[in-house]
Amino acid sequence: MSNKIGKLTVIVGPMYSGKTTELLNYAEIYELGRKKILILKPQIDTRYSKDDVVTHKFFKMPARAIKDVQEMEEYYKSLNEKPDAIFIDEVHFFDSSLTKLVKEITKDGVDVYCAGLDMNYLWDPFETTAMLMAVADEVIKKRAVCEVCGEYKGTLSYKKKSNGGIFDVGGKEKYIAVCKECYEELKSKEEGKLI
Repeated sequence: MSNKIGKLTVIVGPMYSGKTTELLNYAEIYELGRKKILILKPQIDTRYSKDDVVTHKFFKMPARAIKDVQEMEEYYKSLNEKPDAIFIDEVHFFDSSLTKLVKEITKDGVDVYCAGLDMNYLWDPFETTAMLMAVADEVIKKRAVCEVCGEYKGTLSYKKKSNGGIFDVGGKEKYIAVCKECYEELKSKEEGKLI
């Protein structure tokens, strides 16, 4: 007799690459299949809504806002009935202990879908996302249209004003998606201004 282990799918990419859209598309597939789902998001992300996961095109689904991984674990353990799948948005805002929790959830036979930025605006990996990608059954790496050259090869998020630190929630007022070449050009111009 084998115990079913849930599948972990991690959806990554820069800002405006459709990560949340893809996450909610999977959630909708489970719902259409009459499966029990749970959608979670970090409390820190209140850009469009406190109680929904919302795409930049304003497609939304109800979600539970979670402060941290500990609260997520307590909430999950308190459920009377385990869902068929859990969908977690903006995973880069949670600490790396999320990886351990996600592995435990999949051992319960629950599928887990995570979406988040793989890199910060400095072109460095987000630790939590990188760890989730390492243990994932499937990684979906999305691209965006570069806001500078217009090519569909944007893999980086460029921060228009480098203030507010790595974990700085924002939208078009703070970030644009760019390709690597345009990122380097923008960085050179930015550094030129500082000299």
